[in-house]
Amino acid sequence: MYTLRRCPLLLRHQNPNLFFTGTTIRAFSSSSSDPSSLKRSAASLLDSLSLKQGQTLVQNCGDSDIGKIVVELAKERKLQTISIVGDKPGTPDIIEELKALGGDIVVPESYTKTWYMKRLVREMSPSVGINYSDGYQATAVGKAVADGGTLVSYKKQLPKHVVYDGATRKAIEWDAFTKEKKLKVLNL
Repeated sequence: MYTLRRCPLLLRHQNPNLFFTGTTIRAFSSSSSDPSSLKRSAASLLDSLSLKQGQTLVQNCGDSDIGKIVVELAKERKLQTISIVGDKPGTPDIIEELKALGGDIVVPESYTKTWYMKRLVREMSPSVGINYSDGYQATAVGKAVADGGTLVSYKKQLPKHVVYDGATRKAIEWDAFTKEKKLKVLNL
């Protein structure tokens, strides 16, 4: 499980695993398994992102403990969510569970490779992407975040390349991808 903890601001410290917010730094750690602590941590993260009512966030691993809590908190704050879950047995049940928790849109990973996802993202324009996974789901979240948005990655390395299906575009490196989309990337 994960928690955000407050740390004093150290101006000389350039650790990429720290998230700077105003006068504090919030570090992401996996030291707590307490659900209430996890909820406080997720709430702190959403506060740090300064999302306004009606804005959209996209996340992968929506069926994880932290993913479920983010869905619940987003519902309370009147934020829209797009949650991506892995293609596995029981996915329809997982989708229904997340919708019952308040998830607006819940899709399997395979859906992210379709033009339907492109249209959905264009209509909802997620300003924040939250990545809890390695591999293609990280790419799916990165592609879904609107230009100029924020991509938060928790203790996961982003893939070396952003892969595009089909022959029209070859894989590009993440650095070039983030510059092209003007994304702010936070590695926690």
